[in-house]
Amino acid sequence: MKDPCDIKPFKKTSVFEEYHKSQTSILSISGLNCPNCALRVRNALLKTYGITTALIDHESGLGEITYNPDIVQPQNLVSAIVLAGGDGIHQYAAQLME
Repeated sequence: MKDPCDIKPFKKTSVFEEYHKSQTSILSISGLNCPNCALRVRNALLKTYGITTALIDHESGLGEITYNPDIVQPQNLVSAIVLAGGDGIHQYAAQLME
């Protein structure tokens, strides 16, 4: 059985359209119990087309996400974070702060 807490960092190469116009949002994220949780959320966000960077701090429960608002809307950030859990063990929630 694969260990659900064995997370490897996702390496993203963004395309020009993702960088063309960028906006940064701060989210409050609950359910981040360890650094692997933060990495799991980060990976899920970076796998979302339109998101170029995601800095997630499990201690503060904050995430700083940079994205192209013509491609991704703030509610998509919250959805990606929620979907990063859902494995029966991890459960995350997020709220846009700014």
